[in-house]
Amino acid sequence: MNIVDALVNHHNVLRSLYQQSETDPAVFETYIRHLVVHHTMEEKYFYDFLEKVGSARHEALEAVNEHHIIELIIKDAEGFPQDHENFPIKIEGLGEYTNHHLGEEEEEIFPLARQLFSDTDMITLGKLFEQSKENMLNVELPEPPKHIDTSGTAAAKSTAAGLGIGSLKS
Repeated sequence: MNIVDALVNHHNVLRSLYQQSETDPAVFETYIRHLVVHHTMEEKYFYDFLEKVGSARHEALEAVNEHHIIELIIKDAEGFPQDHENFPIKIEGLGEYTNHHLGEEEEEIFPLARQLFSDTDMITLGKLFEQSKENMLNVELPEPPKHIDTSGTAAAKSTAAGLGIGSLKS
């Protein structure tokens, strides 16, 4: 499978997981895991190469920047209690931005890549993306400790905590 087809197939998985997480917050963790793996592998096996083509450099850099914005939204949502009444808004915001990004890739960037990359390169990148994505999705991460004392650390003194709708006030 070529890289564009592999990415579009995984986009469909991401869209499905987002829809499921809207009604079942338990799916949210799976959605996030797929999203992070997708961005990581897409950057390594697609955007790193597209960025080297002068006529596609701007589009590649813009897409990678959107990945970073999505990662900021993820970080905000991950630190938010899933049982809070505003948690569905976090899921919705992440999903809407992500779906917008996926649509731009499919409509603008992927057709450009089809013109710029050879069929052989597209197939090679697609295989690498698929293999790496599956490997990363199957990695079992150890459970982090329930509590770490951060009193007195820079993290505990952050002035950014609670910005946006992240406030826990009802």
